[in-house]
Amino acid sequence: MKTLCGPAVLLVLALSLVGCGGNYRFDDHQYRPLGDPQALERGQR
Repeated sequence: MKTLCGPAVLLVLALSLVGCGGNYRFDDHQYRPLGDPQALERGQR
């Protein structure tokens, strides 16, 4: 069984971590939360 070399493991780890930190913007004018827009008022009537 062949073991993985250190630089290859570090490269895969770095690429996977970079993929998780996408370009998320929550302050633009088009942002809206997903889901039921009535969820805050559910069950209050």
